[in-house]
Amino acid sequence: MEIMTWVANLIVYGGAGLIIQAVGYYAFFYLIAGMVLVLGLAGGLLICEPAIAERPQGSYRGQIVDTLRWDSLRSHRDFFLVLLGMGLWGVVQQIFFPYLIIYLNHFLKLPLLQSSLLIFIAILVGGILLSYPLGLPVDRLGRRRVAFLAVLGEMLGLFLFSLSRSMLTLAATGVAWLAPLTAWTIATGAWSKGLFPEEKRGQFAGYVILFTVAFTMVPGSLVGSWLATRYGIPTVLDGRPGFIPTPLIFQAAAIATLLTAIPLWFARSSDVAQADAGPQPSAGAK
Repeated sequence: MEIMTWVANLIVYGGAGLIIQAVGYYAFFYLIAGMVLVLGLAGGLLICEPAIAERPQGSYRGQIVDTLRWDSLRSHRDFFLVLLGMGLWGVVQQIFFPYLIIYLNHFLKLPLLQSSLLIFIAILVGGILLSYPLGLPVDRLGRRRVAFLAVLGEMLGLFLFSLSRSMLTLAATGVAWLAPLTAWTIATGAWSKGLFPEEKRGQFAGYVILFTVAFTMVPGSLVGSWLATRYGIPTVLDGRPGFIPTPLIFQAAAIATLLTAIPLWFARSSDVAQADAGPQPSAGAK
């Protein structure tokens, strides 16, 4: 799953230079958004789900309200703490990620094709090639430990990236912050899934999407936009006034990354939570 996510990013960012050079930034964003819409609808229609043996009882609203009751929140405390950490991480990533191409192209003065190649290398190595090797420590060291190591690695990688200027150091430090991002996604993804209640797995998977996508892209991008506007360099992009982000946008994200460790500190690993719950009935017993 992690590899396919990075393949999608590779297609978008690896081809960004050619597309932006041909049609401009705004057309590029509309084109990618249209692809997401079309492919998302097509994928949803083509997926064949297994038949559900027992459908949830009650109305949609009633199920949500029941999950959000105080007693239910307390019983799923670890899950929501991990979810909060995942949401904070997503906000931090959105501070700088939407402005990555603009930073490389306009602040560092790298040609678009060179910027795309740089991101292509970082995603290929840090996202795709390292996905499986980074997944192994999650099983051996534990999800909690790998998640904390990823926080430290991401903070260091972003700081080093903000100080880099040559293609070689940018590629190396790009991998240095993309690899911890991959490790974090794998570790917290497995951690959160291990805490799903069996009778509400679909509902809790929806909460993960809500916290890691819907609740992150707006506030994170607004923070990044504010940093670029307040401390960036005024310019004109595609005939419209704008601002060029400076290295500060990565440094601010590096410091903010530490916030993600706070809720995780109070959460137990899903392995521990399941062990405390006692032996689970086998599939045959069910």
